[in-house]
Amino acid sequence: MKHYRLLFAIFTVTILAFGGWFAILETTDPYTYGQKGQALFYIFLVIFIWGTATMVNYYIRKNKKNSSKIGSLTNSVRQGLIASIGLVGLLILRSIDVLNILSASVYIIALVLIEFFFRHRGTNYA
Repeated sequence: MKHYRLLFAIFTVTILAFGGWFAILETTDPYTYGQKGQALFYIFLVIFIWGTATMVNYYIRKNKKNSSKIGSLTNSVRQGLIASIGLVGLLILRSIDVLNILSASVYIIALVLIEFFFRHRGTNYA
């Protein structure tokens, strides 16, 4: 029952983040508002994508037979965070005009290696 409360909290924060992101998108001009407006824009976007990716990933994982629901939720939260940081990071690189194939591939490979580290952190291969 605990995971339903966590999912409801994630859903609520995702809706609030979408509202904040949309409000910033509609009411401010990023070129005149400065770095605070851009930072808030990207922070709300990260939280919105994080929540959306978490809920979609959990929905896909919950029908597996050998997985616990709370374990699937923690994995979904971690992978949603990595996906949102990856997507928004690429958008930030694009907005400052340094995105190319090499920088994008290095960035994505680094995020994949971080995911592999967290996935195999508890296993002992010795």
